Amino acid sequence: METPVQPTLLVVDDDASNLASLLRIFERMDLRALPASGGREALDVLRRVPVDVVLTDLMMPEVSGVDLLKHVKALTPDTEVVLMTAYGTIERAVEAMREGAYDFVTKPFRRAQIERVVRRAVEKQTLLAENRALRAQLADARGAGDAGAPGIIGNSPA
Repeated sequence: METPVQPTLLVVDDDASNLASLLRIFERMDLRALPASGGREALDVLRRVPVDVVLTDLMMPEVSGVDLLKHVKALTPDTEVVLMTAYGTIERAVEAMREGAYDFVTKPFRRAQIERVVRRAVEKQTLLAENRALRAQLADARGAGDAGAPGIIGNSPA
């Protein structure tokens, strides 16, 4: 039986104390939490490390959260992105969702709230990975079935 892979979360915030607090929360959740203090650093991490979920602040110098979201979706479309901000408006939330954000959280948030949002995003990633693996197994079985694979009883046009 395969050992489950620990999900990887990239946490992006230009506020060092907020970043440290978030990292502690996610380490307690048994997630591999990688820090980035801004959008450019986050992009460097994304180019080197496969990431399941990105949690990013919206308002950052150089690369905003929405710009980072666009880059993430261009690099790895299946990666889920959660935006967080102290300056939340309905318009910003709608824009983020249109760009492909998984969720939008306003600061200050309760620990349970951010845990719930990230847990759901990670669960979605887990389900997608399982689905891809099962589809690959099915494709292999179908291909092997043509050659008389064990476990395949017969071949019927019906």
